Amino acid sequence: MKEIKLHIGGEKKHPNWKIFDIEPRPEVDYIGNASDLSQFENNSISAIYASHVLEHFYHRIDNELMNTLTEWYRVLKPGGQLFISVPDLKKLCWFYLHPEFTVVERLHLMRIIFGGQTNIYDVHKVGFDFEILSICLEEVGFTQYEQVETFDMFDDCSTIRILNTLISLNVIAQKSTSSE
Repeated sequence: MKEIKLHIGGEKKHPNWKIFDIEPRPEVDYIGNASDLSQFENNSISAIYASHVLEHFYHRIDNELMNTLTEWYRVLKPGGQLFISVPDLKKLCWFYLHPEFTVVERLHLMRIIFGGQTNIYDVHKVGFDFEILSICLEEVGFTQYEQVETFDMFDDCSTIRILNTLISLNVIAQKSTSSE
């Protein structure tokens, strides 16, 4: 069976990754909602990369956030890795309160915090810092995870900097090799 690495919300083709997105586009390999990976079997995906995707799910309504993470955990093979990048709410709040930021700069930060809202999918419904994301990861079964500065995999939102500071929280979680 061929190894599948899933890039959820990806925009550019990559030879080692399959793109999964809610909107059909020529570069998309699989179409669907990231909270429903039913087109994939349990333990069938070797890696999932999701940059600035997780914040688009409700944390309470229909338990959407946790159901999404549970679904990602389900499809990962034992030992499979989940690469998550989300806006770092702690850093963004600190920048927003920076006394020298202009209203235009704060407007830019507000759009990062709440999403660009260019379409119905571009809305942020939850915010994360490392501790909050850790609680979510543990709740669905991840026991091994770490914050990293960058993934060095894709040129995307995970590398955005403000005042030479990364504004994304980048975390690698690994499914236990004893998981079923």
